[in-house]
Amino acid sequence: MPPTAAAASTKIWFNTLFHGGDADAMETIVKNIRASNPDYAIDLTQGGWTEYYAQLYNSVVAGEAPQLGIVDDFRYESVAKVLYDITDTPGGNLLDQIGKPADFAQWNISLVGGKPLGLPLDQNGFGIYYNKDVFKKAGLDPEHAPQTREEFEAACEAIMKSGKIAFHPALSGETRFIRRAWLALLWGANGTYIENGKASFNTDKGREALQYLVDMVGKRGWNKPGTNGINQFLAGELGMLQNGTWFYLTLEKSKIDYGCFMPPKFFEKQVSWGGYHLIVLPKQPEGKETAAKLQASAKFLKAFLPFYSTWGQLGGAVPLLNAAISDPKLHESKVWAKQLKTFSDAASKGIIQAEPRHPKITDVDLAVEPFTQQAFNGTMSVRDALDKAEVEVNKVLAAS
Repeated sequence: MPPTAAAASTKIWFNTLFHGGDADAMETIVKNIRASNPDYAIDLTQGGWTEYYAQLYNSVVAGEAPQLGIVDDFRYESVAKVLYDITDTPGGNLLDQIGKPADFAQWNISLVGGKPLGLPLDQNGFGIYYNKDVFKKAGLDPEHAPQTREEFEAACEAIMKSGKIAFHPALSGETRFIRRAWLALLWGANGTYIENGKASFNTDKGREALQYLVDMVGKRGWNKPGTNGINQFLAGELGMLQNGTWFYLTLEKSKIDYGCFMPPKFFEKQVSWGGYHLIVLPKQPEGKETAAKLQASAKFLKAFLPFYSTWGQLGGAVPLLNAAISDPKLHESKVWAKQLKTFSDAASKGIIQAEPRHPKITDVDLAVEPFTQQAFNGTMSVRDALDKAEVEVNKVLAAS
């Protein structure tokens, strides 16, 4: 059967930064939308996290942007210029066709300069996953996760004595995860990252936080630098792993008997690194098809709304649509019992903290990461690492 005019008007290219379990979850949702909307021709591409933001920006400049994308809130301002205000596009006010601000749990995160540049999708963050069998072998109660720094450290020591690896604080060990693990400790010590246009982390609090992280794989011996905590955990060799909400589906496909808890209060307050995902509409080349492409995007997003609860169930993050948060099916789901209630409660208590919004936050992060990694690897002192990171960050922030 030849394609109809309706089919031609609902072609969608949706490009996300998801990889792993959350990519699988998005694939499932898109398959469901395709099944119930056969006139939607949806091209879903995923997985390019490392170069995602540069590619997104450059694709708009080149006039070859996807119609829909996903943006982390802390990267939001760095790509704001290439995103549509969804209430003011060549295709009209798309928000009117999708829903209203009151439908979303945290609408304000969608705003840049007072304008909504996307739809809030979820709140995500780091928790600590633990292997219940490793806990049993170490003489720990598998149904009682550590709630304090003292309990956490005692659990690590007990796991080490049992012959297993105690803890990995940084997922797969990539540079961005080391920095994020340090940021949570920094914030927990009441430190800050950047303030008044300058680096503000090179303080006693910043050094104390980084030293504690470094000691985890150094002096304390809970793990070793250069290791992949995800592989260790899935192999059953690691007792506790700091990882994100997105780890849920991967774990469910494994044979690990696991639990999940939030990082305890290591310093002055309990903090977990986190953020938000937003669905955005990158700007399209001006032309006679632009309005139709935007209308197609609005139709897709309207069809996506009923799957916010599914995103929570499969992706493991806290969905930011009120109807999804209150959905009994979500509260009765396995993911709610296994981890999502933990993350939802932490979000409501303000434990999950997002990075500061700044147009240059991506460059700030990239300036910091080589030095926090070297400190983590034991090839540079904590003081030298933060001294050098401060210099590089201030260069970034001072540049026009």
